[in-house]
Amino acid sequence: MENQEETIVLYKDEPDVHAGRCECGNNVFKSHVLDGKFYRKCQECGKTKIV
Repeated sequence: MENQEETIVLYKDEPDVHAGRCECGNNVFKSHVLDGKFYRKCQECGKTKIV
């Protein structure tokens, strides 16, 4: 089992180059709301953004 440190960035600091796509080119995300914030995690590279 790997322990990867998850990096969470703010959308305003790193907006999508192409709307609705991660920097890796993937457009499939797993999302959830926590403490009133919308989190979007890329299913390919694992990058998480607070939108």
